[in-house]
Amino acid sequence: MRRARWKTSARRLAAWALALLLVAGLAPRHGLAAEEDVYLTAVNDVVLEMNAETMPFWSNGALYVSNRVFEGTDLGVTYVRNETMGLAVLYTPRSDLRFNLEDQTTTDKQGYSYSVHAIERSGYVFFPLDMICRYFGLAWSLNDTETVPLLRITSGSAILDDRSFIDAASSSLRYNYAAYQRQMAEQQTQEDPQQDDPAQAATGQRVHLLLTAQTSDDALAAAEALADGQTATFLLTLAQMEDGDLLRGLVAQGHAIALLAQGTTADEVAWELEEGRALLWQAACAWLNLVWYEGAADIGGVLEEMGCGRVAADLDRRGSPLTSAGRASALLGVIGEYRRDLAVCLGDAGACLTGLPALRDGLEAAGYRVCSWRMGTA
Repeated sequence: MRRARWKTSARRLAAWALALLLVAGLAPRHGLAAEEDVYLTAVNDVVLEMNAETMPFWSNGALYVSNRVFEGTDLGVTYVRNETMGLAVLYTPRSDLRFNLEDQTTTDKQGYSYSVHAIERSGYVFFPLDMICRYFGLAWSLNDTETVPLLRITSGSAILDDRSFIDAASSSLRYNYAAYQRQMAEQQTQEDPQQDDPAQAATGQRVHLLLTAQTSDDALAAAEALADGQTATFLLTLAQMEDGDLLRGLVAQGHAIALLAQGTTADEVAWELEEGRALLWQAACAWLNLVWYEGAADIGGVLEEMGCGRVAADLDRRGSPLTSAGRASALLGVIGEYRRDLAVCLGDAGACLTGLPALRDGLEAAGYRVCSWRMGTA
């Protein structure tokens, strides 16, 4: 039976030392978004939705998490709220913790008292994570990701270790962070209605978004991040086009596929085109007639002979990926300076997942037609 009360000075000193180490470990690192107290959260092998109301926070050296991590998850700990008695209860079939929100006390079913307490904010109840995990036999960790740190809470149901989970869930982590940034941007707009709106599109003005991808998951995530009726052009190497599921997924959503040719001679590019056409036709019954090429060879004759068009960008943003809603807003401002159709190369889809929803919404709100490149596009 667990009866730890953390009453001795030695244990309190140890707890404070551990808390200080954890806080020090949260200092912004190179490559991470410099946002204080912003965390992605996962329970076992599932990434939870981010929002400001349920964001974990530090208080008196302890990290607190909201009741949502115990609702509809597989941690094995159930949350209930008794409004009449002013109690928030966490329990399993064998044990429970009862947090009195009125007098700030904590007891278990045997009547033992604990020095920590729950905190209520905006209708949510937040619990001291380390104490909860120790009591119910759970584990927690904080790890860097491409954006903000990931807080992960695990039980015996977790399948992947932290590093494997972060790699496997990279697209989901970026997508959830992007949704959070969009929520924050919308909230800021509501609080500051004086913000300038993006320049409205000219009548019928089109924007062609061009994307590369390191992985198939990134390409499909970017495709799904666009709104209904919005389509992009994905620049894929011949090796990437061997993934039939990727080709079918993109074509089914109406997106265009262009060969990202890598040959050093016109003959090599012609061979890539033939192979790419066979792969695309076999996988999705679609015809390959678009090519992106940055090599030195003169491929004009090959493209004409094979009935292909060459994809090019008016704006090359590969050096400034959409890693935030702020970058999306800046790009909207640049696009607004043009009064004609515009091709914008965003670069790697995985690096753009965070800001792509904000760009999508901004283009739609300003009246642009977001469509893929087609033969005949100038």
